[in-house]
Amino acid sequence: MSGSLQDETFRGTMCGRTPDGQPATVIVTRQGLGRDGRVWLTFNGAIKTTVVMTNPEMVQLCELLNKATAARTGE
Repeated sequence: MSGSLQDETFRGTMCGRTPDGQPATVIVTRQGLGRDGRVWLTFNGAIKTTVVMTNPEMVQLCELLNKATAARTGE
């Protein structure tokens, strides 16, 4: 498995843009297994822009993203 840590169990990336139009990458990884596993979100490959979340925190983030999307579309 590729990645920065030995206990990485998942890696996916998504390309996007910064507010000023520059290319940006979001890296999503899972580090560890079971209850001790954490989801890491890294922006542009920098540890200073990495957020580490538990499963419940990840669910909360997904809910917030869904609400933001619904607010944008008026659903």
